[in-house]
Amino acid sequence: MGFKMRLIKLKITPLSSFVTFPKGDTLFGHFAYLSFLKNETTFVNYATDKKPKIIFSDILPDNHLYKPTLPLDAFGVEESQKKEFRKKGWIGYENLKKGALKEAVELTFMKKEFKVRNTLNRVSFTTDSSGMFAPYGLEEITFTYQPVIYVMFDSSFTDKEIEDRLNEMGKNGFGKKGSIGKGYFKAKIDKSFDGFEKLKTENCYMMTLSPTLLHKSKEMIVDEEVYYNTFNRFGKHHSSSTPFKKPLLMADSGAVVKLKSYEQYIGGGIDNGIGRQSLVQGFSILVPFEFEGVNRGKKEK
Repeated sequence: MGFKMRLIKLKITPLSSFVTFPKGDTLFGHFAYLSFLKNETTFVNYATDKKPKIIFSDILPDNHLYKPTLPLDAFGVEESQKKEFRKKGWIGYENLKKGALKEAVELTFMKKEFKVRNTLNRVSFTTDSSGMFAPYGLEEITFTYQPVIYVMFDSSFTDKEIEDRLNEMGKNGFGKKGSIGKGYFKAKIDKSFDGFEKLKTENCYMMTLSPTLLHKSKEMIVDEEVYYNTFNRFGKHHSSSTPFKKPLLMADSGAVVKLKSYEQYIGGGIDNGIGRQSLVQGFSILVPFEFEGVNRGKKEK
């Protein structure tokens, strides 16, 4: 892609539970929304620009990444261990980098609790029998392991600007129910992080860290070799003439691609609104790792 982008890691300190899980595209959406509120022009041409100005990863457990989305045989796991191995959704970065995929772990990153909340009539300060102010259920997310976010960006930003903007997002509350105190956090740059190592490998396999529109970079992929689970994102209908939302099918985080050469990112941005602009991050940061191919497990037997 021809130009170098900077990659930083920020440690997140949750100040409340979350209702919306921070995936890369939703983090970008909040970041871009704040930019437009400040009358900045940074993302005006986002949907048509081939080079992204900034890319966010999903929120992840520190020093761990997704277990790559590969066929189970590719991990070289014994038949008797496959049932337990399916439960292991994470892998330490050092193990991923060297291709020790068997070392995936079952990490408790977060817990979800279903809680009952009340909606109050602001006149009587009570619930009532009308149904408008009835109790409702809410699933809340609490992080039980140090959460981090990786951010890749060009010269449009500085490290400090990104840290400050994330902290501004954290003060306002991220995602749903921010108005009642959900999604509050602080962010601090981890200065010990020096990027993901660029590997010298014949087989250029890389993994994504957020939902991605892989078809927008199909020319980078070798023989259409991609492995992923699907992820649906529904666009905004706003107050346009149609009541329908516009679904967007993406490759979920943890997708694996074989590329022609080393790249920092993959994918593309898109305007997925109806009637009014609604930008979606379809890019993802890439993490290279040693891998011999999907038949690896069979060759080891």
